[in-house]
Amino acid sequence: MKLYERSMKAQLAGVCMFFFLSLVQLIINISAHSPVGFVVIFSFCLGIFLILVVIISIDLVQNDAEKMVAKVEFVEEFRIHIRKPNGKLLKLRVKAAEYEQFHGDQLVELRIAKRTSALLSIYSVEEKQKDGFQTDENQTDDL
Repeated sequence: MKLYERSMKAQLAGVCMFFFLSLVQLIINISAHSPVGFVVIFSFCLGIFLILVVIISIDLVQNDAEKMVAKVEFVEEFRIHIRKPNGKLLKLRVKAAEYEQFHGDQLVELRIAKRTSALLSIYSVEEKQKDGFQTDENQTDDL
């Protein structure tokens, strides 16, 4: 399992930083009576960054990600190549300790954010089935 939500949080932090920098620059240009072109440019940038902040925040807060089962085509050094159901090839970089758990012709489940299409997590289908089977065994033991 590899969680990619941390990179989404880093993207959100970066966009927030650019939003505040654009806001400060807009305030400076308005107070210094700079040409209208600068005010328009920074107002446009401010609007774009605000939209991005809202979209990324909604993706992080709501748990309505799409799940898709895909197939690992092959694994090379620190990179796995996954064939999506639509036929496109997705290349993912993973840590050295984690790429060994993936192998060719393996089924994986991808959780993808709806609005940004960002990868949130990747699970091996076999691991998920084993986890579900173990919880079923535990529930029957209690009865």
